[in-house]
Amino acid sequence: MITFSQKDHEAVKSGKITLTFRDWGTLSLKKNKIYKSSNLGLLRILDIGFKKLSDITIDEVKKSGHRSLHKFKDEYEEKANRKVDFNTEATVRIEFEYLGEDIENKKRLMGKVTPMELYEIKEKILILDEKSDFPCAIKTLKTLSKNGTLFLKDLEKILKIPAEKIKQNMRELKDLNLIYSDSKKGYSLTPLSLKLFRILNNK
Repeated sequence: MITFSQKDHEAVKSGKITLTFRDWGTLSLKKNKIYKSSNLGLLRILDIGFKKLSDITIDEVKKSGHRSLHKFKDEYEEKANRKVDFNTEATVRIEFEYLGEDIENKKRLMGKVTPMELYEIKEKILILDEKSDFPCAIKTLKTLSKNGTLFLKDLEKILKIPAEKIKQNMRELKDLNLIYSDSKKGYSLTPLSLKLFRILNNK
């Protein structure tokens, strides 16, 4: 279980906070797994590992919701409930993505849908392409299935479609729980998308 202070909930939900540091002795969470955060919602762990506290950058401090290194240290010690040696000690660095509040969202992400729900998602994908001036929803899914995680610039070259149109397309696919982006903005398929792809591949 990973929890956040009530004051940070809105920033986590809006994507302003995407990083947290914990005074843990072990890596109790796993990369790419989805976890429930109490009174907040679902989080996907994008990256997790140990890092020396002295190596934390100001950019990381801001991504964890603090305006300065001083405020970060104060809150870190308060949560650790002890005196921390920021020069020698290590912390658990956790990068995450907020997925939403509904447990049904997790089920869909993991591909736990009925055949009818899968059919409805497929129809939505077909409609997206029909209404678009640059139809690329199905092409995008097939490209990611073939190549694995890709960055925006890679998709732009492969699909030969303007970057802004691809971004819009990715937002729509993300709303359908078909893709997710990692910490460096690379796009990957979700288990639900892999399940859907089997249908699209036979289309």
